[in-house]
Amino acid sequence: MQRAGRVAVIMQMTVGDSVRFEGPLGDFTLRESAHPILFVAGATGFAPIKSTVEDAFARGLPRPMWLYWGVRQRSELYALELAEQWQHEHANFHVVPVLSQPGPRDGWTGREGLVHEAMLADFADLRDYEVYVCGSLMMVEAAVPAFIVKGLAENLCFSDAFVPTLKPAAAPSTA
Repeated sequence: MQRAGRVAVIMQMTVGDSVRFEGPLGDFTLRESAHPILFVAGATGFAPIKSTVEDAFARGLPRPMWLYWGVRQRSELYALELAEQWQHEHANFHVVPVLSQPGPRDGWTGREGLVHEAMLADFADLRDYEVYVCGSLMMVEAAVPAFIVKGLAENLCFSDAFVPTLKPAAAPSTA
């Protein structure tokens, strides 16, 4: 439904009207365990990771946590200051931003390359870790097998891949 159509429906609703909808069906949620946590966010995959990290803080989770957040350029790290604040406020939390295509104007002196490869450079043996991966389908499909090769148990790997929405097929011609 187009935005204007949705607005029209909402404007016509009255108190007591029924609304049916289907909410999110995923299970990308923080699990109860004792394993240290590695979060790997690709670009806007930070948003679901953000809520998971905030949930961990709200629970008072003492487990060590690392967030690897990969984007192309510095300007795409839209909430890096927040993640750095978490790192300052929580001794068990660390953030590692990674740029895959830093530009000359970025003045970047931090980590470069693919985010999952940066994480693997720091954690060569993933046995006994819990990993949460969120981002593009291509990033998740590259990262998860690489993590499993490095010892990550499949039952300790949780992912949420962003799949592009398919455009609706064109209506058949009546000519």
